[in-house]
Amino acid sequence: MDTNPKPSKARELLWLAVAILSLSAGIHKTIFFSFKESWYFYLFFLISLILYKIHHNLRKKEE
Repeated sequence: MDTNPKPSKARELLWLAVAILSLSAGIHKTIFFSFKESWYFYLFFLISLILYKIHHNLRKKEE
């Protein structure tokens, strides 16, 4: 098994960045347009937050 935590940490941070960007894009689009046009950003936010949590838990188990 790979003992280098950097690739796992990088993927974890990538999913966190995607979650933050999706949430901010969803809020922006909701304010300036409507929820009808921005619901998919919130869906991306939830999916990426779930994937972040999964990667975070897996990395902590490996350590």
